[in-house]
This record gives sequence, structure tokens and C-alpha cells, in this order.
Amino acid sequence: LFALVKRKSDQVQRLQSDKFASISAVWDMFVQNSQSCYKLGANITIDEQLFPSKARCRFIRYSPNKPDKS
Repeated sequence: LFALVKRKSDQVQRLQSDKFASISAVWDMFVQNSQSCYKLGANITIDEQLFPSKARCRFIRYSPNKPDKS
């Protein structure tokens, strides 16, 4: 929790260079917990799914082969 509060103080500077600065601490914890709880086996399948949204986002990913290009 202290790390989240500490990072909040320099968030304005970090937002100028890192578009994920506002969620990076939570995201890092999520990734770390996911990696420690899940062990890959011999067979694995990775897929992606696109959810349409009208929310404004600072970063845009254009996927020309997807039916919805939100």
C-alpha cells in the first residue's frame, strides 16, 4: 500500500512519459500474483477477445482484421 501512495506523488511526471502510470502498480501486482498462481503445462492455447467500447482511452490499438475497431 505504501508503494501505491509513494508512486502517487510522482504520478503527474510519470503520466507524461508512461500512459499506464495510473494503473502500473496494480497491474504489476496482478501480473506477479498471476504468475505465482498459474503454472503452464505441456499444452497451452492462447487467444484474445475484443470487447467493443465507447470509452475514451489515451492509447489506441488498431486491429484491421477485427470486426469491431473500437
